[in-house]
Amino acid sequence: MDDLNNKSNNIPFIMPMDFENLDLVAWRVEQGIPDANNPLLEPAMPWDAGGVFAHGTVLKDPIDNLWKAWQISASIATPFRPGTWRENRRITYLESPDGTTWYRPNLQLFPWQDYEHTNIIMDIWSSYASVNIDTNRDLPYEMFAFRDPDYPGASGEIPGLQLKEGASKHLYGLYRYQSEDGKKWTPVEGPIDLQTEDSCYIYRNEDKTYTAYHKTEIPAFPGGLAPYDIGDGGVRLITHRTSDDGSKWSDPPRLVMTPDWRDPSDTQFMEICPTKIAGGYVATATVYHNHTQHIDLQLAASRDGINWWRPQRKAALPNPPLGEYGGGMIWPMRKPILDAGKMHVYYSGVESIHGDMYNTEKSGPRNLKAQGEIINRQSSSLPDYGALCRATWESDRLWALLSAMGGPYPGTATTHKQKLGGKSIFVNTLTIKEGELRLELLDESGKIITGFSENECIPIQGDHKRIKVKWTERPIPDNAVKIRFILKRALLYGFETN
Repeated sequence: MDDLNNKSNNIPFIMPMDFENLDLVAWRVEQGIPDANNPLLEPAMPWDAGGVFAHGTVLKDPIDNLWKAWQISASIATPFRPGTWRENRRITYLESPDGTTWYRPNLQLFPWQDYEHTNIIMDIWSSYASVNIDTNRDLPYEMFAFRDPDYPGASGEIPGLQLKEGASKHLYGLYRYQSEDGKKWTPVEGPIDLQTEDSCYIYRNEDKTYTAYHKTEIPAFPGGLAPYDIGDGGVRLITHRTSDDGSKWSDPPRLVMTPDWRDPSDTQFMEICPTKIAGGYVATATVYHNHTQHIDLQLAASRDGINWWRPQRKAALPNPPLGEYGGGMIWPMRKPILDAGKMHVYYSGVESIHGDMYNTEKSGPRNLKAQGEIINRQSSSLPDYGALCRATWESDRLWALLSAMGGPYPGTATTHKQKLGGKSIFVNTLTIKEGELRLELLDESGKIITGFSENECIPIQGDHKRIKVKWTERPIPDNAVKIRFILKRALLYGFETN
């Protein structure tokens, strides 16, 4: 199966590249609606008392139609090195019949003290479980995950995996596993040479090749330094790699998401988590705000998975107030899930911020001050105490183009040249109050074609996810090559010609 693909009959989304000219318009990004049942699963067992975290995969299994999650859980953290905590991260397994009611299956793979049954499927230290399923394989389940056999309390080895030639022990890195049932896993190879230490998701494509999006770091941009950040002096960016077999990866990595002059100086990217929809790819971008140590989610779009655009550069899933799940950080699972016209994003809503920025004891020897506050000088990282949550969007209404002025003032968007003769035009639109959407057709010189002007277009009003644009009953002539949208209190989510 195509791990990035979700087939859909929706009208494709729109991007700035679709238009030759934009005048008095702006982009609106829709915000995800937190599930009424949030949190879907809270810390409750000793092995997840320190947090039900993300860094994993949620999907709907095509084999048995159950919703499943392979995610990180941690026991109570303890102080470790200066500014950091020891988090005993394990990969745990969850199931749900409906995507909202989640439970911990009673497995006998890794007992915990007096608990003979747990939902632990991979012991410490483990993270970033990328799971794909192919029903045509003898072992349909495949996982890529980071392992650290040398972490304090870990076993010191990857059981069942031979050492690489010349190696004396298993090293930290990305390991590959296979499974018959998605619960008991057998190591196949590792560590894989991907030149990344964390924040990496792997996707299997329809042609059985692989795609990876992972974090990298370069020296911080001007204004981006935060001394209390665990990655102080660096800026986190997202790169893209490909592989024919999941073992050997393209090199060097290709930068695909970086902040630029339109972003605040502390903008960094931890992850992008894509899925394929009508028009290309949509992803959540895990945006790290270094100066406040918060993480929220923006939406990103791409036609090819390489060139990404973030509509409005505004949080599509913002943080609630600190102290609530997600108030500090929102860490999404590996990919959004399309189901019954909705796009679900599963995430760990983390109460904590990323680092201990307000520690006054570590502010010396001369206090670091900012507007009356004393700020930590020591780089730091806090444990991720969170719970499993979900937010939902309409899968075909993630962002829209509309008038920048609002009210009675229209905005226009004119497409690039394309063959329109004999075709029909369909739009996905929603109008506000007395608003309306009209179209006019232009020839190659930009002249309005007689019979297909704005005034001759039958205005579209209301809520329509797929409606045909009409002027007269005449077919669109062959000299029509451009569409001009006239938006008056109207949201344009997409269009197509066929």
